[in-house]
Amino acid sequence: MSLLEKLASHWPEALQVVGAAVLLYWLIRRFGTADWARFLAILAGLCALALAFAEAFDLVVLRWLVIAVAVFFPLALMIAYQPELRRTLADLGSRGFLFFSEGKNRDFPEHLADAVRQLGAKRFGALFAIERRIELRPHLETGVRLDALLSTELILTLFHPKTELHDGGLILREGRVVGAGCLFPVSQREIADRSVGLRHRAGIGITEESDAIAVIVSEETGDISIAHGGAIERHLEPDEFRRRLLELLELGDADDDESPEPAASASDPPLPKNAGKTKSGGDSTTLLSG
Repeated sequence: MSLLEKLASHWPEALQVVGAAVLLYWLIRRFGTADWARFLAILAGLCALALAFAEAFDLVVLRWLVIAVAVFFPLALMIAYQPELRRTLADLGSRGFLFFSEGKNRDFPEHLADAVRQLGAKRFGALFAIERRIELRPHLETGVRLDALLSTELILTLFHPKTELHDGGLILREGRVVGAGCLFPVSQREIADRSVGLRHRAGIGITEESDAIAVIVSEETGDISIAHGGAIERHLEPDEFRRRLLELLELGDADDDESPEPAASASDPPLPKNAGKTKSGGDSTTLLSG
Protein backbone atom coordinates (compact mmCIF):
# COMPACT_ATOMS: atom_id res chain seq x y z
CA MET A 1 0.00 0.00 0.00
CA SER A 2 1.43 3.34 -1.06
CA LEU A 3 1.77 6.37 1.18
CA LEU A 4 -1.11 8.16 -0.55
CA GLU A 5 -3.37 5.15 -0.04
CA LYS A 6 -2.47 5.04 3.65
CA LEU A 7 -3.22 8.75 4.03
CA ALA A 8 -6.50 8.34 2.18
CA SER A 9 -7.57 5.48 4.42
CA HIS A 10 -6.73 7.42 7.61
CA TRP A 11 -7.87 10.90 6.62
CA PRO A 12 -10.46 11.16 9.44
CA GLU A 13 -7.73 10.66 12.07
CA ALA A 14 -5.42 13.11 10.33
CA LEU A 15 -8.23 15.66 10.15
CA GLN A 16 -8.85 15.31 13.88
CA VAL A 17 -5.17 15.88 14.70
CA VAL A 18 -4.85 18.88 12.38
CA GLY A 19 -8.08 20.40 13.68
CA ALA A 20 -6.99 20.03 17.31
CA ALA A 21 -3.54 21.48 16.52
CA VAL A 22 -5.00 24.49 14.72
CA LEU A 23 -7.45 25.15 17.56
CA LEU A 24 -4.73 24.90 20.21
CA TYR A 25 -2.43 27.18 18.20
CA TRP A 26 -5.20 29.79 17.90
CA LEU A 27 -5.92 29.63 21.63
CA ILE A 28 -2.25 30.14 22.54
CA ARG A 29 -1.87 33.05 20.11
CA ARG A 30 -5.11 34.64 21.29
CA PHE A 31 -4.93 34.21 25.06
CA GLY A 32 -1.77 32.34 26.08
CA THR A 33 0.70 35.18 26.53
CA ALA A 34 -1.76 37.78 27.81
CA ASP A 35 -4.23 36.00 30.08
CA TRP A 36 -3.32 32.51 31.24
CA ALA A 37 -6.39 32.17 33.45
CA ARG A 38 -8.76 32.85 30.57
CA PHE A 39 -6.78 30.59 28.24
CA LEU A 40 -6.91 27.64 30.64
CA ALA A 41 -10.61 28.15 31.34
CA ILE A 42 -11.46 28.17 27.63
CA LEU A 43 -9.20 25.16 27.04
CA ALA A 44 -10.98 23.18 29.76
CA GLY A 45 -14.39 24.00 28.27
CA LEU A 46 -13.29 23.03 24.77
CA CYS A 47 -11.84 19.76 26.05
CA ALA A 48 -15.18 18.86 27.61
CA LEU A 49 -17.02 19.67 24.37
CA ALA A 50 -14.47 17.78 22.27
CA LEU A 51 -14.76 14.71 24.51
CA ALA A 52 -18.55 14.72 24.19
CA PHE A 53 -18.24 15.14 20.43
CA ALA A 54 -15.71 12.29 20.22
CA GLU A 55 -17.93 9.95 22.22
CA ALA A 56 -20.98 10.80 20.14
CA PHE A 57 -19.28 10.19 16.78
CA ASP A 58 -16.75 7.57 17.94
CA LEU A 59 -13.69 9.69 17.07
CA VAL A 60 -10.89 7.66 18.61
CA VAL A 61 -8.00 10.01 17.87
CA LEU A 62 -9.85 13.06 19.16
CA ARG A 63 -10.72 11.18 22.33
CA TRP A 64 -7.05 10.28 22.82
CA LEU A 65 -5.98 13.90 22.28
CA VAL A 66 -8.49 15.15 24.85
CA ILE A 67 -7.30 12.61 27.40
CA ALA A 68 -3.68 13.64 26.77
CA VAL A 69 -4.55 17.30 27.31
CA ALA A 70 -6.42 16.40 30.50
CA VAL A 71 -3.35 14.57 31.81
CA PHE A 72 -1.04 17.52 31.18
CA PHE A 73 -3.58 20.14 32.27
CA PRO A 74 -2.45 20.17 35.95
CA LEU A 75 1.15 20.61 34.77
CA ALA A 76 0.07 23.59 32.68
CA LEU A 77 -1.61 25.09 35.73
CA MET A 78 1.55 24.67 37.79
CA ILE A 79 3.64 26.41 35.13
CA ALA A 80 1.15 29.24 34.62
CA TYR A 81 0.75 29.94 38.33
CA GLN A 82 4.29 29.11 39.42
CA PRO A 83 4.93 32.26 41.56
CA GLU A 84 1.59 31.98 43.37
CA LEU A 85 2.02 28.23 43.93
CA ARG A 86 5.55 28.67 45.25
CA ARG A 87 4.39 31.40 47.61
CA THR A 88 1.50 29.23 48.88
CA LEU A 89 3.74 26.21 49.48
CA ALA A 90 6.29 28.39 51.26
CA ASP A 91 3.51 29.82 53.40
CA LEU A 92 2.41 26.32 54.42
CA GLY A 93 5.93 25.54 55.58
CA SER A 94 6.49 28.82 57.32
CA ARG A 95 7.16 29.23 61.02
CA GLY A 96 3.81 30.76 61.85
CA PHE A 97 0.72 32.55 60.65
CA LEU A 98 1.07 35.82 62.51
CA PHE A 99 3.19 38.80 61.48
CA PHE A 100 5.89 39.71 63.96
CA SER A 101 4.62 43.26 63.93
CA GLU A 102 1.05 42.97 65.09
CA GLY A 103 1.19 46.28 66.88
CA LYS A 104 3.90 45.09 69.28
CA ASN A 105 7.04 46.54 67.74
CA ARG A 106 6.46 50.10 66.65
CA ASP A 107 10.05 51.18 67.25
CA PHE A 108 11.31 48.99 64.42
CA PRO A 109 9.65 50.89 61.51
CA GLU A 110 10.63 54.20 63.11
CA HIS A 111 14.31 53.20 63.22
CA LEU A 112 14.15 51.78 59.71
CA ALA A 113 12.49 54.91 58.31
CA ASP A 114 15.20 57.10 59.87
CA ALA A 115 17.97 54.86 58.50
CA VAL A 116 16.42 54.87 55.01
CA ARG A 117 16.11 58.67 55.11
CA GLN A 118 19.81 59.02 55.87
CA LEU A 119 20.77 56.42 53.25
CA GLY A 120 18.89 58.40 50.62
CA ALA A 121 20.48 61.65 51.72
CA LYS A 122 23.96 60.13 51.50
CA ARG A 123 23.23 58.39 48.15
CA PHE A 124 24.03 54.97 49.62
CA GLY A 125 22.36 52.20 47.61
CA ALA A 126 20.49 49.79 49.87
CA LEU A 127 18.17 46.78 49.71
CA PHE A 128 16.17 45.40 52.64
CA ALA A 129 13.83 42.42 52.94
CA ILE A 130 11.49 42.43 55.95
CA GLU A 131 10.59 38.83 56.74
CA ARG A 132 6.98 38.19 57.66
CA ARG A 133 5.16 34.83 57.70
CA ILE A 134 7.30 33.09 55.08
CA GLU A 135 10.86 32.43 56.16
CA LEU A 136 13.70 33.71 53.99
CA ARG A 137 16.13 31.04 55.12
CA PRO A 138 17.26 29.98 51.60
CA HIS A 139 18.24 33.59 50.83
CA LEU A 140 19.77 34.04 54.27
CA GLU A 141 22.19 31.20 53.55
CA THR A 142 23.62 33.13 50.57
CA GLY A 143 24.94 35.92 52.79
CA VAL A 144 26.52 36.49 56.17
CA ARG A 145 24.46 35.61 59.22
CA LEU A 146 24.07 38.30 61.86
CA ASP A 147 22.04 38.78 65.00
CA ALA A 148 22.05 42.48 65.75
CA LEU A 149 19.52 45.03 66.89
CA LEU A 150 18.50 47.38 64.10
CA SER A 151 20.10 50.79 64.39
CA THR A 152 20.83 53.66 62.03
CA GLU A 153 24.56 53.43 62.66
CA LEU A 154 24.64 49.73 61.82
CA ILE A 155 22.66 50.23 58.60
CA LEU A 156 24.87 53.10 57.44
CA THR A 157 27.96 51.02 58.13
CA LEU A 158 26.71 47.92 56.29
CA PHE A 159 25.68 49.87 53.19
CA HIS A 160 28.72 52.13 53.04
CA PRO A 161 30.17 51.79 49.52
CA LYS A 162 33.58 50.74 50.87
CA THR A 163 32.31 47.81 52.95
CA GLU A 164 32.28 44.22 51.71
CA LEU A 165 28.55 43.64 52.28
CA HIS A 166 27.09 46.78 50.70
CA ASP A 167 26.15 45.09 47.40
CA GLY A 168 23.85 42.44 48.86
CA GLY A 169 20.51 42.62 50.57
CA LEU A 170 19.78 42.91 54.28
CA ILE A 171 17.24 40.55 55.88
CA LEU A 172 15.29 41.85 58.87
CA ARG A 173 13.39 39.56 61.22
CA GLU A 174 11.41 40.64 64.27
CA GLY A 175 13.17 43.98 64.41
CA ARG A 176 16.67 42.52 64.16
CA VAL A 177 19.25 42.25 61.39
CA VAL A 178 19.73 38.52 60.74
CA GLY A 179 21.64 38.58 57.46
CA ALA A 180 23.71 40.88 55.25
CA GLY A 181 25.12 40.56 51.75
CA CYS A 182 22.29 38.19 50.80
CA LEU A 183 21.36 37.40 47.20
CA PHE A 184 17.73 37.92 46.21
CA PRO A 185 16.04 36.50 43.09
CA VAL A 186 15.78 39.01 40.26
CA SER A 187 12.30 39.52 38.83
CA GLN A 188 11.96 38.46 35.20
CA ARG A 189 8.79 40.47 34.58
CA GLU A 190 8.74 43.03 31.82
CA ILE A 191 8.77 46.55 33.29
CA ALA A 192 8.30 49.51 30.98
CA ASP A 193 10.29 51.91 33.16
CA ARG A 194 13.92 51.49 32.08
CA SER A 195 15.15 53.26 35.20
CA VAL A 196 14.26 50.19 37.26
CA GLY A 197 17.68 48.65 37.82
CA LEU A 198 18.99 45.37 39.16
CA ARG A 199 18.60 46.38 42.80
CA HIS A 200 14.94 47.28 42.24
CA ARG A 201 14.33 44.05 40.32
CA ALA A 202 15.82 42.06 43.19
CA GLY A 203 13.47 43.86 45.56
CA ILE A 204 10.51 42.93 43.37
CA GLY A 205 11.79 39.36 42.98
CA ILE A 206 11.94 38.61 46.71
CA THR A 207 8.34 39.79 47.09
CA GLU A 208 7.21 37.56 44.21
CA GLU A 209 8.52 34.47 46.00
CA SER A 210 7.41 35.39 49.52
CA ASP A 211 5.23 37.79 51.48
CA ALA A 212 8.25 39.87 52.47
CA ILE A 213 8.34 43.65 52.16
CA ALA A 214 11.34 45.00 50.26
CA VAL A 215 12.80 48.48 50.71
CA ILE A 216 15.10 49.88 48.04
CA VAL A 217 17.24 53.03 48.10
CA SER A 218 18.66 54.18 44.77
CA GLU A 219 22.40 54.80 44.68
CA GLU A 220 22.10 57.26 41.78
CA THR A 221 19.23 59.46 42.98
CA GLY A 222 18.65 58.57 46.62
CA ASP A 223 15.00 57.76 45.79
CA ILE A 224 13.16 55.47 48.19
CA SER A 225 11.03 52.59 46.92
CA ILE A 226 8.99 49.88 48.60
CA ALA A 227 7.97 46.56 47.02
CA HIS A 228 5.32 44.09 48.14
CA GLY A 229 3.36 41.34 46.43
CA GLY A 230 5.41 41.66 43.24
CA ALA A 231 4.65 45.38 42.81
CA ILE A 232 6.86 48.37 43.52
CA GLU A 233 6.03 51.91 44.65
CA ARG A 234 8.73 54.40 43.73
CA HIS A 235 9.74 58.01 44.43
CA LEU A 236 8.47 57.98 48.02
CA GLU A 237 9.26 60.89 50.29
CA PRO A 238 10.63 59.90 53.74
CA ASP A 239 7.36 60.69 55.55
CA GLU A 240 5.33 58.94 52.86
CA PHE A 241 7.60 55.89 53.06
CA ARG A 242 7.17 55.79 56.83
CA ARG A 243 3.36 55.83 56.51
CA ARG A 244 3.33 53.13 53.84
CA LEU A 245 5.65 50.93 55.89
CA LEU A 246 3.37 51.22 58.92
CA GLU A 247 0.35 50.36 56.77
CA LEU A 248 2.00 47.31 55.21
CA LEU A 249 3.15 46.09 58.62
CA GLU A 250 -0.46 46.53 59.78
CA LEU A 251 0.49 49.05 62.40
CA GLY A 252 -1.92 51.66 61.08
CA ASP A 253 -1.29 55.23 60.03
CA ALA A 254 1.00 57.18 62.29
CA ASP A 255 -0.59 60.56 61.69
CA ASP A 256 -2.21 60.58 65.17
CA ASP A 257 1.02 60.33 67.08
CA GLU A 258 3.52 61.35 64.47
CA SER A 259 6.60 62.76 66.10
CA PRO A 260 8.14 65.88 64.57
CA GLU A 261 11.00 65.28 62.20
CA PRO A 262 14.36 65.95 63.84
CA ALA A 263 16.00 69.17 62.82
CA ALA A 264 18.86 68.91 60.37
CA SER A 265 22.29 69.28 61.81
CA ALA A 266 25.49 70.50 60.23
CA SER A 267 26.74 66.91 59.95
CA ASP A 268 23.75 65.78 57.89
CA PRO A 269 24.46 65.46 54.14
CA PRO A 270 22.36 67.46 51.68
CA LEU A 271 19.06 65.87 50.68
CA PRO A 272 18.42 64.74 47.09
CA LYS A 273 17.19 67.40 44.68
CA ASN A 274 13.69 65.96 44.57
CA ALA A 275 13.37 65.54 48.35
CA GLY A 276 10.47 67.42 49.85
CA LYS A 277 8.92 68.04 46.43
CA THR A 278 6.20 66.27 44.56
CA LYS A 279 5.97 65.98 40.84
CA SER A 280 3.57 68.13 38.92
CA GLY A 281 0.22 66.45 38.88
CA GLY A 282 0.14 65.65 42.59
CA ASP A 283 1.23 62.23 43.76
CA SER A 284 4.86 61.29 43.46
CA THR A 285 4.33 57.57 43.92
CA THR A 286 4.71 55.26 40.94
CA LEU A 287 3.25 51.75 41.13
CA LEU A 288 4.69 49.11 38.86
CA SER A 289 3.26 45.62 38.87
CA GLY A 290 5.05 44.20 35.90
